[in-house]
Amino acid sequence: MTYPMRFQRLDSPRPWAGDRLHALFPDAAAAPGIGEWIELCDLPGASSVVANGEWRDLSLADLMQDHRNALVGELAVSALADFPLCVKFLDTAEMLSVQVHPHDQVEDGELKERGKSECWLVLDAAPEAVIYQGLRPGVTREQFEAALDQPGGPVGLLNARAVKRGDFIYNAAGMVHAIGAGLALLEVQQNCGVTWRLWDPPRKGEARELHIEAGLRDARLELLVPEILSTDAEDVLLASDGPFGVRSLRVNSARVVDKTWPGFTVITCLEGTCEITGKARDNLQPAVLKAGETVLWPADFDEFEIYPDGWLVFSWAQE
Repeated sequence: MTYPMRFQRLDSPRPWAGDRLHALFPDAAAAPGIGEWIELCDLPGASSVVANGEWRDLSLADLMQDHRNALVGELAVSALADFPLCVKFLDTAEMLSVQVHPHDQVEDGELKERGKSECWLVLDAAPEAVIYQGLRPGVTREQFEAALDQPGGPVGLLNARAVKRGDFIYNAAGMVHAIGAGLALLEVQQNCGVTWRLWDPPRKGEARELHIEAGLRDARLELLVPEILSTDAEDVLLASDGPFGVRSLRVNSARVVDKTWPGFTVITCLEGTCEITGKARDNLQPAVLKAGETVLWPADFDEFEIYPDGWLVFSWAQE
């Protein structure tokens, strides 16, 4: 019998870490200096470990090996062995690197290597906070490449997008981007650990490795900058056409959500407290989510009864 699973958090110290998550989630936030607060991932050497129930102490990698069908359902036909989704919180006091991620490698219609499309939901933002995406109109590839060798880097050539709490931005694999300072974000992404750094802001300590050749190879400078979506409405489908789906729900009265996507369901609570009962035929499993908590519901749960109040984000894989 499957059940809603919680996972041991993976805290990742970063030199650019901020303290906004502490203010948002005082009962759950990681210690100071933690820039990435990883809810779910399945990377080599960093596969999330179950914290409750029958599968306690098993990693996502273990579950994908021994309980694959129960966990991901129809997604089990994928040739890839890893869990397909990664969910994390980010907290920035400084600008991050200018970077790009690889896209899916597909052969004969079959996914051979997962790329890294991602999205960000803004939880808190300083008044001047921006996320950089793509090049400013009129900037050429040659100008951008030349700027990588300049002292100030390419930041002035990037499209700076002002963001505020509740904004949602999708970032397709191949999009040149950088997350600015003064932000707390929920990030949902394909489960891929590859990041090509094209330029890094100057910091104390040893300079990090850059990956200019690989990054420029995978950069798709022709990509159009996507619309910034609002999550102010009660129920907003934020992403559904790519490798994963994301849906925001502002729950202020009891409601039922029927699953219309394949495989598992990840639910993250961003505000308030919600009691959620997942239904899988005659298997009813409740879970109480407080702000800053995430639960993974295996594939056989296809209906969710939700009792208010809270702000929830549903996410799932589609490949």
